[in-house]
Amino acid sequence: MRTCVRRGIALLVTFVVIVGCTGAARAQAAQAAVPLDARVQALLDLHIVLGTPEGDLHLDRQVTNGEFVVLLERVLQQPQLTLERLGPPLAGSETNNWIRAYAWTRGAWSRVLDVRKKIGHVWFGLRTSQTEGSPWGIQRDNWLFTSLRDAYLDDKLIDLSFQPLAKMSGSDGINMLLTAAGFSGEVAAMKVQMKDPVGDVSLRVVCRQHGLDSVMEFVGKSLTREDAAVLAWRLLVERTNSG
Repeated sequence: MRTCVRRGIALLVTFVVIVGCTGAARAQAAQAAVPLDARVQALLDLHIVLGTPEGDLHLDRQVTNGEFVVLLERVLQQPQLTLERLGPPLAGSETNNWIRAYAWTRGAWSRVLDVRKKIGHVWFGLRTSQTEGSPWGIQRDNWLFTSLRDAYLDDKLIDLSFQPLAKMSGSDGINMLLTAAGFSGEVAAMKVQMKDPVGDVSLRVVCRQHGLDSVMEFVGKSLTREDAAVLAWRLLVERTNSG
């Protein structure tokens, strides 16, 4: 009987030690986990960067052209802050009438643009449905399609020769970032002035003019998903005057 009791106690002690060691190992692994870059975390909070259904981000994987376009399109859909804010109008004043007229005109123009955008989307869908294959070599039910369509029709980031499944390079990513920020015309003009067919020098000049020097670290390298998120974050800062 005593022998059985001793064996039982020994087994219990062994079990406690094993469980304790496993818990300690898990705790150490959790403590050793590297926290996300704050810029990537900001995009996660805004649901601009999304992981797989299992929650994996795969930040070290090379990003494709299509994935990068999706990131930029999600940033462009974020509400844009305005530097000028109108104060409360004074009742019955001339200023009040001007503000009301401005608000009505701006709202009406926004509705016109929205209707025009919807018509363009319908027209694009009808036109592409009558042709063999699909634009950019992907099916219309592909998760990339809507962002690619908007990037082509609304934001002029890509054309129909765009290859969404190819790997995105740093220079192409920066160029697309500048286009999304509204600086594409400056890059094109700088290429002509500097006789810079490759464009990296022109990119550097335009980035410096707009305080985007930090993104030039990605020139000449392949973009990972984390790099792409950092570029998307920089576009978000540019549009919202934040950060």
